[in-house]
Amino acid sequence: MNDQSRPSAAGSGRAGRGGGGGDARPVTLAEALGVLFEQDLHPATGTSRHTIDSYKTTFRLLVRFLEHRRPELLPPSTPVERFDASLIEAFLRYLRQERGCSPATINVRRAAFGSLGRALQRRYPHLTAYSHSLLAIRSRKAPEVLVGYFELRELEAIFKAIDSSTVDGFRDLCMLRCLYNTGARASELCGLRLSDLRLCEPAHVVLHGKGGKSRTVPLWSVTTDLLRAYLKAARRTPKAGHEDFVFIGRRGNALTRQGLYKIARLHLQAAARKLPQLLRPELHPVCSFRHTTATHLWMAGVSLPEIQDILGHVRPETTMRYRALSLERKRHALDRLLALRSNKPHWAVAQTALEWTNSQQAIDWLERL
Repeated sequence: MNDQSRPSAAGSGRAGRGGGGGDARPVTLAEALGVLFEQDLHPATGTSRHTIDSYKTTFRLLVRFLEHRRPELLPPSTPVERFDASLIEAFLRYLRQERGCSPATINVRRAAFGSLGRALQRRYPHLTAYSHSLLAIRSRKAPEVLVGYFELRELEAIFKAIDSSTVDGFRDLCMLRCLYNTGARASELCGLRLSDLRLCEPAHVVLHGKGGKSRTVPLWSVTTDLLRAYLKAARRTPKAGHEDFVFIGRRGNALTRQGLYKIARLHLQAAARKLPQLLRPELHPVCSFRHTTATHLWMAGVSLPEIQDILGHVRPETTMRYRALSLERKRHALDRLLALRSNKPHWAVAQTALEWTNSQQAIDWLERL
């Protein structure tokens, strides 16, 4: 059977998606994205809604880029292979140079094309070379980010800056103390439901994290008491559909991540009026509570696997960054070193005897240190 007598698959995208086979017909970008979002990244496959939304944003940005740079590629019939690695690299440079995206954000956008490549490779064998070219796009090297966390007195200053005599103030205090107690992500705290709370002994909370994974975190008695009081007297009446959420906003909706960020930033700025160091750039109004939990656990001698379990890290490497000593521990370590060196009998002499005329004098000086 020649190509002209073969039944056309152009109008039967679903059949082409399912089999892969030897069909070497052109695959359009629209069809490729249908495969990616309708099959590979569908919530039913276990992909988180955040990942799906992020990838959709990537391709929306790609369309905006094409409108100005390559409008001839916009028609839905354009073969996906026209969107080659060089075009994707140009798009990523555009995000960096013209939109000011960070290397970490660029890598998130790059990951969307990697997922597209894997989806095409599984279903269209004739696109294997193209898929490999997408997967070969280099990641951007992101600078090492300083983990921002609160020292104990800074944490207490934030809590004290909250006016807990008001309904919303009491809710805010309860939320921020929950963040510190549990090390929860913003999405985990905002998605917390009444059915996730266990306020009887042993008190704990069930957090639903990335990838649909859940974990149980114990609650301190002070956190348990705050939650009981909040639920009894300070929780706003929720709107229909939001009844089971723990933290409710002023309009009766479940609190959003954006809302939590604004609330935490407000209280951080209030505390900074008395403690200006709270304005240092590495501190994030919400994420720094999670970093603080991990850092304080590490300072208390908790093992990294236990910290990984409490915070819900998928990879141990994520937890390993908390091995970096806190500023306070570094200060104590250097103070101990100074005290040790100060007790050396030749320490004072060594400070002044910094010149030598031959190698033996240099060796003698080093031995006296």
